[in-house]
Amino acid sequence: MQSLLKNETVVKAIQFIKEDDNKTLREHLELCEIPAPSHNEGKRAIYVKDKFEEIGLENVKIDEVWNVMGTIPGTGNGPVIMLAAHTDTVFPIETDIKVRKEGDVYYCPGINDDTRAVAELFTIARAMKAFGIRAQGDIIFCANVCEEGLGDLKGVKHIFENPNSIDAFVSIDNPVTGGIVYTATGSHRYQVIFRGCGGHSFADFGLPNPIHAMGRAINAISQFQAPNIPKTTFNVGIVEGGTSVNTISASCSMLVDIRSDSSEELNRLSMELKEAVDLAVQEENKRWESNENVVAEIIMKGNRPAGTQPKDCTIVKTAWGAAELLGIEPELRDESSTDANIPISMGIPAITVGRGGKEGKVHTVHEWFEPIDAFLGPQRDLLLILGLAGLDGCLEHRIKKL
Repeated sequence: MQSLLKNETVVKAIQFIKEDDNKTLREHLELCEIPAPSHNEGKRAIYVKDKFEEIGLENVKIDEVWNVMGTIPGTGNGPVIMLAAHTDTVFPIETDIKVRKEGDVYYCPGINDDTRAVAELFTIARAMKAFGIRAQGDIIFCANVCEEGLGDLKGVKHIFENPNSIDAFVSIDNPVTGGIVYTATGSHRYQVIFRGCGGHSFADFGLPNPIHAMGRAINAISQFQAPNIPKTTFNVGIVEGGTSVNTISASCSMLVDIRSDSSEELNRLSMELKEAVDLAVQEENKRWESNENVVAEIIMKGNRPAGTQPKDCTIVKTAWGAAELLGIEPELRDESSTDANIPISMGIPAITVGRGGKEGKVHTVHEWFEPIDAFLGPQRDLLLILGLAGLDGCLEHRIKKL
């Protein structure tokens, strides 16, 4: 990796990214004001496509689910590396996303996660094109959809469910610039709907109550046992239902999130959830012995596979070395669910690395970004992808072709 900083063209490209930082920030702030909740990223996709074409990437396209991709072809004898950032945010379409500035700090919902990373794709690609840098393998720049919440990694799932030549995958999506996420925390997400005939709380008293059944289920869930290692968690995140204080509701629902670094734990707690819901319904119906019964339906809303790879595997070591070359303190970060879950679970080398700059209050309407040394993130990523894909006359690629 040291040889990269002895290559005059690479050094110029690194300096270019620093000098390009103001332009990157302008594009970053423009992106912020384009709404992009999961499943509604179309307007951002068009913006990204236009930028990729302006920069001069090849084979620029928007696919069937609104992922945007463009390529800098390699010299033909190296692995294919995908560098990705997700276009969606957690905020509903009606959210006020007007950027405001106080001092040197910018405020806007979604300004960091993962809007900043999408803008970083532009400056890395510009630097490579400005100095004619071609790695030994193809570099595919990708702005993908549906990483957040119930987006369920739809964008990256679509990419890897279809024929492709990707040998390694790097996602930019962590709040710590030197962060390296090398594991894949899996999750199962469920909507549980309880239904009954409903009625008047006084006149029809004695009917099984869907909300009471859901309460029984939540009580059972609260008593689940989860190990610390592998880290495993559960949560009832949203409950909905009811008509009025004096109505026996005809329906209600809850959203349940189960996470673990272990596929076995995910499956175990998912089975316990189903058992808890079944028992809750049985107990509510038995309590009243009515001719009308409560029933429950469990719908899987999200399935993120779990996976891991060694801390000292090639892709992690390359990211670590790239950070150290720039004076960034590298940090292994686990217990995260990112777009890299999909390739990791398939045995494809993949990591998620940090964005540049300082940030806070992520996933809240008070989210903020301060562009202090923001260029360091994309500088590191340029070295990382060149280290993985190789550079003629400088560094042989480090990732094997699949």
